[in-house]
Amino acid sequence: MSRLRRYIPRRVIRTVRNLQQRAQVRAIRRAHAQAKTAAPAPLLPTALVIPVHNDAIRLARLLDTASAMGFAQIIVVDDGSDLPVVIGAGIPNVTLIRHDTPRGPGAARTTGTAQVTAPYLIYLDSDDLPTAELPPLLADLARQPAFDVCLYKHIDSHIANSGHWGQSPADEAHWSAAGVAIGALQEAPRAVWPELAQIANYPWNKVYRTAFLREHDIRCADTPVHQDITLHWLTFLHAQRLLTSDRTCVWHMIADGANRLTNRTGPERLRVFEALAPIVAANPPPDMAVALTRFVLTLSDWIRSVLDQVHLPAFESALTHWLKDTIAGWHTQIEASDPALMAQIKTQIKTQITDHP
Repeated sequence: MSRLRRYIPRRVIRTVRNLQQRAQVRAIRRAHAQAKTAAPAPLLPTALVIPVHNDAIRLARLLDTASAMGFAQIIVVDDGSDLPVVIGAGIPNVTLIRHDTPRGPGAARTTGTAQVTAPYLIYLDSDDLPTAELPPLLADLARQPAFDVCLYKHIDSHIANSGHWGQSPADEAHWSAAGVAIGALQEAPRAVWPELAQIANYPWNKVYRTAFLREHDIRCADTPVHQDITLHWLTFLHAQRLLTSDRTCVWHMIADGANRLTNRTGPERLRVFEALAPIVAANPPPDMAVALTRFVLTLSDWIRSVLDQVHLPAFESALTHWLKDTIAGWHTQIEASDPALMAQIKTQIKTQITDHP
């Protein structure tokens, strides 16, 4: 809790939270109502893969919305929920798979992907919602030659709480810098992929070609958190054709609560370097290596802001090892293309050595 917050009366905090929650609920209801419209035809044959753990109510809302959208398959993976998930009889074409014990959302997505027979797939979390923009995008994509991945925009619930519609300013900045912020559907030139790769590493802001994921064994990591980083970056490293659309296709929920992966503050955060290992092993080209390093330093700032203080020394040590040793072979190209980034790396290494000689 920040020092400033200590002096704010609890009733004021409760009032603000209640207002935020009400605004969020109203926005969700609007998105839910708009999304339940007849799907245009023909659509790109697409499977929807949904991991779920102890979230049956919001899963039911998602299935109610998605069932009207013309998905070729809907695959739900119950990741060891305390009460096994039950799918209502009114939801057609749903395959339900259950892990007997929780294995994490990354493993659940891998399990679901193995059951996909549709040519393309989308991952959604159980508390997210597709918007009315998704079926028109799938209709547009149905007229496209084969592609490996299509990025689309999303609505961030934190942004909605402030009365706006759209994704985070950081993500929007990357789209703008890549020159694809406006355009219903277009092919992104290879030169802008390093910029686009630095958007939030979510699994649900993309349409993937199923065979592409399988051919390159692209999957989420099995780490408790940060598992989506591996999926995201390996997608960029192996793709041949990448499309972008400015359609806002998914409502992404960010909520309070210690059980939410986003809000974890323990030592599991240090396992981010496990998720990064397959990406480094894939030997990214110089421009992607620089982009990944820049992303990791930005992510590290966020991890520091949420991590329990007792784990900070271990995190700083692991980050320094990654920068100094794991990506030592990248230093020359980083120095040549982005001296300011290399200066950050040197500062991190020097600080760690000074603090822990």
